[in-house]
Amino acid sequence: MSYPNLIDPEVFAAEGQNLQGSFLLEELDERVSSHNYPADKQTRVSFTLQGGRDRLQRLFLDLNVKADMPLICQRCITPMPFLLDETSRIVLFADEESLDAAMLADEELEGMLLEKELDVRTLVEDQILMSLPFSPRHEDCGNNGTLEEVNRDKPNPFAVLAGLKSS
Repeated sequence: MSYPNLIDPEVFAAEGQNLQGSFLLEELDERVSSHNYPADKQTRVSFTLQGGRDRLQRLFLDLNVKADMPLICQRCITPMPFLLDETSRIVLFADEESLDAAMLADEELEGMLLEKELDVRTLVEDQILMSLPFSPRHEDCGNNGTLEEVNRDKPNPFAVLAGLKSS
């Protein structure tokens, strides 16, 4: 395989291989690199991929993704710290029937069909996207103020109408 991020997941898992590496956010697919939440596209994302067999002798890939990735607060629009440290076990299945049966038996199971080639970068990108908070926000935005605090200081534009109504 000429592209170092392509693996044969069956061989990788069966042999218990290990792969480590990192990417800059800007090097990843557009769905990650152009996402609105990350504040710094130069953030380095590290990953570890380990293959193996579980207690049921099913092949799996353990993926760990780590990054100190500042996100844009959706309340005050300033960077906020976010530590990405996600681990997932992806169980590999030869056919859809066994995948469906295993997923029905265990709701927590993450599974996928075996492919001849698997792009590790795509796995990392998927893990990043699933790990991002729905709406990142500071607990307390400090001096930036929330929308309610900013609006509290402004006069109510409808106060004039109330005066007209009473006269």
